[in-house]
Amino acid sequence: MATINNAVQEMVDHLVTKMRSNQKLSAEEQTLVSNAIQKLSSSADLEAAIVAIAQEHLGEATGHINNASDLVKELQADLLAQSSNLSLLPELETKFNEITENLVTNVEGKLDELPTRLSEPQRKLGEMHFVLDYYDNTAALLKDINQNYGAYNAISLVNYDTGTFHLYYDGGSETNANNPAVILEMDPQGAVKQSPRATSLSSSNNANYIGFFVNTDKQTHLFTYQNDTKLLSLYKQNELNVLSSHNVDYFRVYQSPQTKELYIVDSELLHVFDGLAWLKKLDQTFGSESEFVEWAAQNNLVALNDLVIEPNPTSSSNMNTSTGYGTSLAYLEVKRPPVLLDLSYQNSTYKTLDSIPTQKLARNRMSSHFGRTDNLLFTRSFKSRVHLPDTELPIKAIIESVTPNNNNNSGHGNYDAQFYPQMVGFSPIHRAMIIFQRVRFYYSGSSIVNTGLYRVYYA
Repeated sequence: MATINNAVQEMVDHLVTKMRSNQKLSAEEQTLVSNAIQKLSSSADLEAAIVAIAQEHLGEATGHINNASDLVKELQADLLAQSSNLSLLPELETKFNEITENLVTNVEGKLDELPTRLSEPQRKLGEMHFVLDYYDNTAALLKDINQNYGAYNAISLVNYDTGTFHLYYDGGSETNANNPAVILEMDPQGAVKQSPRATSLSSSNNANYIGFFVNTDKQTHLFTYQNDTKLLSLYKQNELNVLSSHNVDYFRVYQSPQTKELYIVDSELLHVFDGLAWLKKLDQTFGSESEFVEWAAQNNLVALNDLVIEPNPTSSSNMNTSTGYGTSLAYLEVKRPPVLLDLSYQNSTYKTLDSIPTQKLARNRMSSHFGRTDNLLFTRSFKSRVHLPDTELPIKAIIESVTPNNNNNSGHGNYDAQFYPQMVGFSPIHRAMIIFQRVRFYYSGSSIVNTGLYRVYYA
């Protein structure tokens, strides 16, 4: 049987090879193929075999189709289960578009504001350099009068929460119309508003203590306390006029960091200042000062009575000392008021800043008098790096004091020298310094400028 199969296979291979090569079959070979086809077509067994094979593959295909149908049904079930979520897609698209538009608008707004923000004093880069120059056209003039006395008592507060700076100062015993007591405010743009008067708070209001507080309206106000009458006075914003007064049993003034309400005790009853008026609390009494102190500590209140100065009304600061001429001293002192407190307020928290004492400026530039044979020198500029008060650590900066003296050859020590400046206050958020300085120099031939200036210099 195997031999017959082999012979048949050889014959078939021979015929296939001939047909693929386009060779013509012989007459004998054609007859053989014709007979074979006739026999195969009449074979019932072959037909049954072909049908069986077809049915077998059809069954397999049917199985695949059934499997695919089951998968489609599963997907359909999943889609139906998620239909409630799919219905949210239009709303989510709307919300997403809204958020995107707001984000783009905010970013564009911030970018538009960027040049202005970067030009604000507190955002300038680099070390601050203050030049005390009579001809500085950017300085803000507070007072120009020919007198020698600077500030003796001063207290300041930098309010970071509102971007403002506040300062009170007076000349002690030399407070008068020429050297007035002043309360001033710098707004967030650095503009200065001041309210002067010819008498100090200690002389006219008998104030033994002076302080600042931030009211419920977030604005900074002054307050004073008088020992003999036990009178606590709150002042109007940036004014030396009283807003409200109240007697107290003792000088203990507390404030809530959250509400900014003030708390005192009068006739053993708690009184609360709500920003406009004092309210009596009949259900809260204190039999002693220590009870009130303990209650305040339990309620985490801030003791404003610890953040004050005790002004001296009987002493003064004579700022008539000068140097820089000929063989005189080689440095210029930057003075500070003898009675002084620098405060900051940030995130509803008060802080006492490090005290900055007198600092010295070294000789920087020298000139000789034109036309003199002795080559007498005077100092054009004193300049040094200094410390300035700030919330964390003192700021490092440069102060330079210059004279525009015109080289008049008289060689007069009174007119060829510079006077000690006094730094009354400093605002780090405005890069601004309040200075008092005597000025005296030759400006044209033998013409003389001779005055005293309170000014705000900006770095």
